[in-house]
Amino acid sequence: MDVSVDPQGPSMKIILELQPEHFNKEENLTHSQFARLLWIPRISALYHTKANNIFPSSHLDQKTVSVFVRYQGATFSKQFWETLKSEKNQSICVTLTIAHIGKTSYMFQGDIVVPGNSTAVAQHYVQMVHVSTETRRPIPLPQWVTEKYRHLSNSLPPENMQPLTSWPSRVHKYCVTVPQRDIDVNQHTNQASYVKYVEQAISDGLRSGFYTVLGQITDPFIEKVGMLYRRETLLGDHLEVLNWEDSAEPRKLFFQILKNSNPVFDCFIQYSEDSSKERTLAKL
Repeated sequence: MDVSVDPQGPSMKIILELQPEHFNKEENLTHSQFARLLWIPRISALYHTKANNIFPSSHLDQKTVSVFVRYQGATFSKQFWETLKSEKNQSICVTLTIAHIGKTSYMFQGDIVVPGNSTAVAQHYVQMVHVSTETRRPIPLPQWVTEKYRHLSNSLPPENMQPLTSWPSRVHKYCVTVPQRDIDVNQHTNQASYVKYVEQAISDGLRSGFYTVLGQITDPFIEKVGMLYRRETLLGDHLEVLNWEDSAEPRKLFFQILKNSNPVFDCFIQYSEDSSKERTLAKL
């Protein structure tokens, strides 16, 4: 991984290497790996030495302050998936820039570019929140951040996902218990693990014939995804993953993860239209 920073942006550029093991049997990038593409840039902005005094979460006292993800989303073009499928051993460029500064949170946005194409083939955005390690509640951003990026406090934040407040009568359910390997440095379930649980729920729904459209889409790819993190979960928590199709657009799936009937994670994934290839989705 190669990291470069432009303090004037302020922006960061990360070169990531993709390997064959990052792809599934259908030669698509797995859900977990595309979540990794979104995870690595924000982690670099938090902890990479080149980000010091540039990005809002540098030089935090990690004993008193944690940084949680509130929302994360992305849109992908068909060219993104086709390029990755045709050339698995390659590098991609992920950019990250500060888009908005709030009172307790800030938002990044950026592009993904593949070799040989200067035009972005995907866009991503993420909202980060500063949280007290004692109360686990949001706290104000450091004064140097609000002063340095005052001009971004008046900018419009990228659109994000609203909490899911209801679900239809026809819902698929999948249960999972949080294992030790899914716990991160904040001592809660790592954000990427929720995507893994969603991926497992989709596979279970396909095996049971739950979906009316997804099982018939040949060579599917993700067009758009949104993830809203609402509450923490911990080691050993028993979670229920509810998922259902959008009644108006069955290519769009909604997910809500519950802990003791309380929502902890909301998500939507919108897939592509059917392609001309004679292939069915066996496993994501």
